[in-house]
Formats: sequence, C-alpha cells, structure tokens
Amino acid sequence: APAVHPELAPGRAPRALKVPRWTEAPGAQPTCQRLRALKHNAVKVNPREVRHSMPALDQFRSLLLAFLEEPGVLKALFTSKAFSAPCCRLCATLKCHLPHVETILDVGANVGQFALAAARHYPEATIYSFEPLPDVFEELKANTADNQRIKPLNWAIGNCAGKISINQNLYSRLSSCLKINETNDNPRYCENKTIPVTVNVCRLNDLNNTIHITPPALLKIDVQGMEAEVLIGGAHLMPQLDYILCETAMVELYKGQPLFTDIHELLRRLGYDLVAPLYLNKARSGKIIEVDVLYQRSTHSENALSDVQT
Repeated sequence: APAVHPELAPGRAPRALKVPRWTEAPGAQPTCQRLRALKHNAVKVNPREVRHSMPALDQFRSLLLAFLEEPGVLKALFTSKAFSAPCCRLCATLKCHLPHVETILDVGANVGQFALAAARHYPEATIYSFEPLPDVFEELKANTADNQRIKPLNWAIGNCAGKISINQNLYSRLSSCLKINETNDNPRYCENKTIPVTVNVCRLNDLNNTIHITPPALLKIDVQGMEAEVLIGGAHLMPQLDYILCETAMVELYKGQPLFTDIHELLRRLGYDLVAPLYLNKARSGKIIEVDVLYQRSTHSENALSDVQT
C-alpha cells in the first residue's frame, strides 16, 4: 500500500499521495560520463540522437489542430527555434483565461517549447525557465537567446537543496526522477532508454534573491511525476503566485507518481481553486492520460499553509 506523504499528514489526509521524496545523490558525475553506455544493454545514447519533440504522427495531428484554432501558429512554425504545436494551443487557451501576466516561472522547461510559446502570447512577461539536464539546458539557452525576457536557469526544482539523480530519457521530455511504469500502454511512455544524470536541485522557497516576481504571476509545472515536490518546496512562495498551470497524470505513467486527484487536493490545501482544464493529452487509443489544469489563488487562502509543512 502506498505511504501517506509526510507533508500531508497533519490533521487529515484525503488520500495517500503516491510520490517518493527526492533524495540527495552523491557527488556530480563528470561531464564526459553524463551520457555513458546504458547499464543493462549495449545501446549508447548519443546527444545528437536525443529527441525533444513528439512522434511525427502526433506532431502532425496537433499541428493541424493548432492551425485551425490559431492562424498565427503558421508564423511561429517558421520562426520559433523550439516550436511545439501543443504548447501553442495550450498558451492560446491560457490567454483566454489569463489575458495578462507579468511573471512566469517555467518549471520543467526542456528546450524552451513552452517559454517561446508563452513569450509570443505574453510579450511583456519575464519568464524564468528551469531546466536541470546540462545538455538540454544548453539547447534551451541557444533557443531563447534572442529573447532577453526569457531567463534560463540550470536547476531542478523540488523540496530539497543539493544534488539529485534524474533518469535522462532518449526522448528528453520524458526524463524524470521516477522510473517509467512499464505496464502503461501509451507508446510514447514506453521509451525507456535512460541514463542517470546528477543535477542541482533547489526549492522555490529559496529563490527570493534569484528571481523577481511581479504580479500577476504564473507558475507552470511540467515535471513528469514530481509535481508535489515542486509545490511543497514552494509553499511559502505561494502568496506571490496568482495562478498555477500544472500538467497532471490521469494514469500512472511513472512508478509511484501522484495522479490528478492527489495534485488537485494538494493545490486546494495550498489555497488554490480550479479554473479549467486547458489541454488534454491522449493515448493512441483515445484515452486521456494527462491534463494541463489551471488554478487561481483563492481570495480566502490566508491560512491555507497552516497544514502543509515545508
């Protein structure tokens, strides 16, 4: 039986939160060893082969929908260095609910797909993009170099400070501290060629001297199963965050990850109200496996942190 997350234990626990704590890893690996041969087979991961975009068929389907929903996507397709049709559609829907934002914390930035799409819809916003994997971070910097309002930061965000180990996936957007659940039936989440990479981690609570938040502010989370760690590690920063956009799982894509109901309850306890689901990610079967959900800070959230210890 899954253990109750220690941060949700006081008073009442609506349900067990199936997410392990990040543990500090030993010293960082030398750069030359970050992409070494996989331990359990002879396959080697070449940085040039690492994939950041979705498979061609899914990309085409999402691109077609993006064109139909937003004509401006065509220009972005030819001008963006990290174009993503799903991120364009997500940001277009986000703009309908949140017309203006000054600060965006982009946690789980990958190579800048969301940051560049958000910058197109919110050109006045300062975007802090957090990406922990060293080689992926270099691509993020290169892709966003022309936009001075996007600030890349080479950290993982969690509920501890120090070092952690991430399973870097050949399909880089699936990289996670958790292992992929081999029983899931979604083809994209069956890509399990990974290597362990040690990266720096910090808490949002500890970034007051690094980032400057001007309201209205949005926290975007896309961290492949570690959403609870990000939220709990940033609980004291929540009074400054007006909105939270979080990718949540409807099925267990990673072993032990929290599902939508867990994250929804945690956000409620942190003082946020559900606004709307903005984007659905479906498996080939048509089954919904992930949902990007928008929350707004409640006007009655002054005492929301009293039962969430950090």
